[in-house]
Amino acid sequence: MSEEKRLHPLSWLFAAAQAAKGFLVPIVLFLFASGGQAYELWAAVFIIPVTLSAVVRYVVFRYRLEKDELVVRDGILTRTERHIPYARIQNIDLVQNPLHRLINVALVRVETASGQKPEAVIRVLSLDAVAEMRAHVFEGRATVDPADDSPASDVILQLPARELAKLGIVSNKGLVVVGAAVGLLFQRSWWTDQETALEGYLETAPQWLEGFTSRPALSVVLSLLVVAILAVVLLRLFSVAWFLVQLYGFTLRQQKEDLRAEYGLFNKISRNIPTPRIQTLVTTESPLHRWFGRQSVELRTVGGGGDDLDIGLEGAAPKAKSQWLAPMVPTQRVPELVAQVLPEVEIGGLAWEPLAPLAWRRLFKRGLIVVALLTVPATLLFGVWAAAFALPATAAAYVHSRLTIKHTGYSLTPWGVVFKTGWWDRTMKIVRYAKIQTVSRGENPFDRRNGMASVKVDTAGAEKSGHTIDIPYLERDTAIDVTRRLYAECSGREFRW
Repeated sequence: MSEEKRLHPLSWLFAAAQAAKGFLVPIVLFLFASGGQAYELWAAVFIIPVTLSAVVRYVVFRYRLEKDELVVRDGILTRTERHIPYARIQNIDLVQNPLHRLINVALVRVETASGQKPEAVIRVLSLDAVAEMRAHVFEGRATVDPADDSPASDVILQLPARELAKLGIVSNKGLVVVGAAVGLLFQRSWWTDQETALEGYLETAPQWLEGFTSRPALSVVLSLLVVAILAVVLLRLFSVAWFLVQLYGFTLRQQKEDLRAEYGLFNKISRNIPTPRIQTLVTTESPLHRWFGRQSVELRTVGGGGDDLDIGLEGAAPKAKSQWLAPMVPTQRVPELVAQVLPEVEIGGLAWEPLAPLAWRRLFKRGLIVVALLTVPATLLFGVWAAAFALPATAAAYVHSRLTIKHTGYSLTPWGVVFKTGWWDRTMKIVRYAKIQTVSRGENPFDRRNGMASVKVDTAGAEKSGHTIDIPYLERDTAIDVTRRLYAECSGREFRW
């Protein structure tokens, strides 16, 4: 048995801060609401047991670096000992906030293929202890030390601030903040004040507006317009600021079979991504992406969990089901970047196979049902004029069904299967045959009625929200042929996740 090791001597401080953050806001609000009476300062005593708990955790927490596994021991009354084989460890990620960097320590997330959270979150270790742990875990793999910044680590992507600003413009990360701000404005009677101001303006409006001032609803409409414009502007500004902070200095390095991504302005994150563990590559392209001539590329490994950008005070986020390969990259560089990470994957000049010729009709019928469900109640509530909504809505449903089927297709290549879908927001999923775990063909009652079927492809740790790839609306004979071809390709390869 190897020697047991402790956490860094100051780890109790970080653990106490992580545990106490849930008490700080209520205590501050309580003190302000109480008027600052001295006896009410005793509310702060809740911090004491939290701090003591953090100190006890530091005392009892141990880990060992055995020959083939990492052993983590924790607990007082209920003791837990976890044995994590090195061969099962996918990533050892570091998270460093400014205080971490000041004293040369890091929070460590040990990730395997199982579970919704990291297998172990260690608060905190010195950088020397992290290097020792990584050396044991990655020994024998075709990679170099993930902490090594030597020339052997080739930089394959580096994002300047202007690219992160573009990412913020095409994303909606500021939506929650904008919603909270709008709610606050309503609480402070901002809406009423603006409506009154608009009504006052309309009373002295130019002559060309006199025809509109007699309409009571005009001020409401103008207020809605102002709020909508303000919300859009704030949404983009908050989104830009979010990505500038979270992904500042994004750098992707290639180290033999591994990738290492580093990013973050305040919380600096270092992720090690073994390329043999990559299950799926996903490219996304919104209209704003196309306007900038850019795409976003994610990779998905085994397991799943929360958003990697949702980092708390201690940087302890759930394990991400998807990770950025390239948050923002020129469209023409995507095939080159994918081939650099996975040399056998070539996505340039793919031959796309279409869906069934009449697939658009099924989408159109679904659209008509939605139109009817919206039009009938609107007509009953607002009168017969609401029925006029049905005509443009039906036309939109027709255009949507036609364009969706036109931009949906699949390609069976010598190395894997590729599926694209969407005409407004476009998505492409890439899966290699060696990563496919199951292939299935399905027919619901509507499929059977139309002589169609769907083909579903799953990898290890497939997405909880659905299948890794789901190709719908294929003619039955085509679906049978695709299933057989996929099965033949996968059965002739060794499965490695």
